[in-house]
Amino acid sequence: MSRLVTFANRKGGCGKTTTAVNVAHALAINGYNVLFIDVDPQAHSTMVFGFQSHLLEVSLFDVLTKSIEIEKAILQTRIDKLFLIPSARNLTVFEMEYSSQGDSEIILRTLVSQIENNYDFIIFDTPPTLNLLLLSTLIATEQVFIPVQLHFLAMEGLAEMVNVISKIRDSYNPRLYLAGIIPTFYDKNRFDLNLNNEIKQIFGKTKILNYISFNYALHESPAYGQSIFEYAPRSKGAYDYMKLANLIEIT
Repeated sequence: MSRLVTFANRKGGCGKTTTAVNVAHALAINGYNVLFIDVDPQAHSTMVFGFQSHLLEVSLFDVLTKSIEIEKAILQTRIDKLFLIPSARNLTVFEMEYSSQGDSEIILRTLVSQIENNYDFIIFDTPPTLNLLLLSTLIATEQVFIPVQLHFLAMEGLAEMVNVISKIRDSYNPRLYLAGIIPTFYDKNRFDLNLNNEIKQIFGKTKILNYISFNYALHESPAYGQSIFEYAPRSKGAYDYMKLANLIEIT
């Protein structure tokens, strides 16, 4: 069975997509067969993996609307052992047209169940809003990792996300659980010790995974359509994400 892993946060700018992309690449480097499903209409993950969403003939939208079989939407990326179901802007159309239809929230889970045995990990990148796409992903997945910046405003988003996970688990998906919290943009000179301690008190020390340091290469690599392991494999960012992936392997 695949490990079904989602990176999610209702607050944007927390490094969610950067984390999802680089963890997926790190797992592929470690020899796992990884399928990445880009559920965010912004399609930033799709672009980092080298695809222009507006040039693609098929995307996740076609899968969710059942225009094609899910297997036909899977692309081989330039990275060995890493495959992609790309996103596109028309995912917003799915959101608008299907939100009011019964059982639309379980479409993704049903489709993923057809292929999950083919991969070691299935990684989902989600939109930073509580909508049908995020709901569908949380119903389809098992483990949720929340990237979060350690500042006051981020705490509100973290609390909201944990509440959403709890509600989805109780109503739709008993397999779903919070697997870890990933502090991002870590700067030892600006580190908020009080917030870090508060998170540990609420969720326990084991839920805090290793910090992702502030690193210019992590900001630059998406502009070149590359993961950190392609753009700057010897950088602190690459080191941090490989360490994180190694933790996720055993979480």
